[in-house]
Amino acid sequence: MYQRFQELGVPSVIVRDTDETLNKTDRVNRINNAFDGSEDVIVLSNHINSGGGDSHCVTNV
Repeated sequence: MYQRFQELGVPSVIVRDTDETLNKTDRVNRINNAFDGSEDVIVLSNHINSGGGDSHCVTNV
């Protein structure tokens, strides 16, 4: 999806590309820092869980 956004000219940033645990504040700070605190940002969060997952990573910004 990231590559497709880039092809379409949509400003996109990957704020995490490793398996690390972030608390909600750290996740929100990474998003805000990536877009300089802009208010017109849409956040998409894709999770690919090899073991299923339990939706514990949902973040409201």
